[in-house]
Amino acid sequence: MSIHTGAHVTSDLELECDVCVIGSGAGGAVVAQRLATAGKRVIILEDGGYHVSARFEMSEGTMFPRLYQEGGGRATADQSMAILQGRAVGGTTVVNWTTCFRTPERVFDHWSEHHGVEGITHAALVPHWEAIERRLNVQQMRLDQVNANNLVTWRGLDALGWHKDLLFRNVKGCAHTGYCGTGCVIDAKQSMLVTYIPEAVQAGAELYANAWVERLVSEGRRITGVIAKVRSTETDSFTGHTITVRPRITVLAGGAINSPAVLLRSEIDPSGRTGKRTFFHPAVGAVGVHAERIQPFVGSPQYVYSDEFVAREDGMPFLIEGAPMFPMTLGSIGMALGTERQAQMELLPYSSLTGVLGHDGFDVNDRDEGATITLTSGGRAKIDYKWTERLSNGLRDACGAALRIQLAAGARQAYTSNGLYVRSADEIDAALARGRWGPCEVPVFVAHCMGGCAMGTDERTSVVDSRTLRHHARDDLFVIDGSVFPTSCSVNPQISIYGLASWGADHVREALG
Repeated sequence: MSIHTGAHVTSDLELECDVCVIGSGAGGAVVAQRLATAGKRVIILEDGGYHVSARFEMSEGTMFPRLYQEGGGRATADQSMAILQGRAVGGTTVVNWTTCFRTPERVFDHWSEHHGVEGITHAALVPHWEAIERRLNVQQMRLDQVNANNLVTWRGLDALGWHKDLLFRNVKGCAHTGYCGTGCVIDAKQSMLVTYIPEAVQAGAELYANAWVERLVSEGRRITGVIAKVRSTETDSFTGHTITVRPRITVLAGGAINSPAVLLRSEIDPSGRTGKRTFFHPAVGAVGVHAERIQPFVGSPQYVYSDEFVAREDGMPFLIEGAPMFPMTLGSIGMALGTERQAQMELLPYSSLTGVLGHDGFDVNDRDEGATITLTSGGRAKIDYKWTERLSNGLRDACGAALRIQLAAGARQAYTSNGLYVRSADEIDAALARGRWGPCEVPVFVAHCMGGCAMGTDERTSVVDSRTLRHHARDDLFVIDGSVFPTSCSVNPQISIYGLASWGADHVREALG
């Protein structure tokens, strides 16, 4: 296989190809596979390392530093939101929880009405989604497969009379170990690492891992070079060697946060909109303590969801999902200290979590909703999230819904990450009123990063042309990843990105002639 790591690069390299794909996650892997199998010369540059299942250890302490951005420590500048984003060959698809949704049609309607998105539509992506779902073995879970943790959320939703359904997942031969977030040890997860990347390489693509793209070199409206700095596979520090790629076409697929950062380092930002409107599905939830043993770290992370509040108009919408709890994660997220934290940890085997994903980006009155990506003095991404009253109220309402679900399912006590404890539904409203919902007052977890290179047709308000995914200011540069979403996509985004990338690959192929 033509997969090269930093250890293989012992001198500066200069390479030529038809297409240079920056990033090997949900966007980059699909584009690379589609183009390589069409006979194009493809080079993939990936900042993260090349790790296979034999090296996955089902250990948070070992795998977070190995497989996540900034060793699992990425966060907003004010530390109000913890951001878990993959960094490896295969990107976040290696560490996601395998939940699969297509982008809802209502989201495309919103993009068209409020953000001038033309060309890409829900109907246009359906054939791409169908092909990808077949390839990745996407299937709906059965109720008899659901673990004890997710069954709590299911029971609570049922007791409240709220919408409930079972999730679709991209797995084959899943053993339901629960540690999807540290890499699948049996390759049951149909991530890009075991599907589209091997297929691209088999078709002739060359992949360079441990290659951090510093900048794109431009002459007028063309990209003449992609400059990557090589990392050590042992220390992750730069070795001093560089890889310079001279492609006919460049595809930027580093994901939200990273793709805007590459453009900013390259000084490609004529509209001033690069890095603006970055969205995270800010996530909160509630933990219920039950009489029976739950073990929320056993079984696949997610099986159950609810659309009950996705269309609400009196505040930020949100999606409810069952979610796991692991020892290190519980021990590091939340505001409890001392004996309170010790009690939470001791009760972990009897605890269940209902998670809630906020749908940021849909406030039509806020042009700069969400986060802004800028650069530090060293050229790294700096993430500033705009905390608004709408967000605070939305997180409060989301926590309230999660508390109700846990209590309706029989929890003896339920609590939020900002320390609100209730024993009955009658106590919830008063508890929420006492709570504080500002930055660093309620811990927020982020696993879905979107936006920052918004697509549209107006060059003044968007970065990428939605009709082709070509950058407005460069004729041979395409941005094909979740960064082009003008809002969050309102669901776990991997299928959304796969479909968009497959559709975008057709436009890249057309540009190659």
